[in-house]
Amino acid sequence: MWLIAGLLLGIGLVVLVLWLRSRGIAVSWYEWVIMAIGLVLAIFTLQNYFASVAEYEPIAPGMFLLVFGLPSLVLILISVFLVWFRWFRKTLKARSEAEITAS
Repeated sequence: MWLIAGLLLGIGLVVLVLWLRSRGIAVSWYEWVIMAIGLVLAIFTLQNYFASVAEYEPIAPGMFLLVFGLPSLVLILISVFLVWFRWFRKTLKARSEAEITAS
């Protein structure tokens, strides 16, 4: 199961990088680091969640989702927001410069 998950994650990252390059969206090194930490936390959360469920633990799966899953989602969303915000600001700046030169 984890082999397939790793392959899907690798394929997803390659597709993401190719899509970002085709769109001309730049991603800073710290955004990659934040995303990597979030993905590692998410994988850690999933592994421990499924292991706790397999061991019939009543409280541990929910605690793993809360303690590690929530911060992983926050880190992933922060990195996505940072990239989107820089792209959005760049687009607005280009539009305003185009409007200035057109008028």
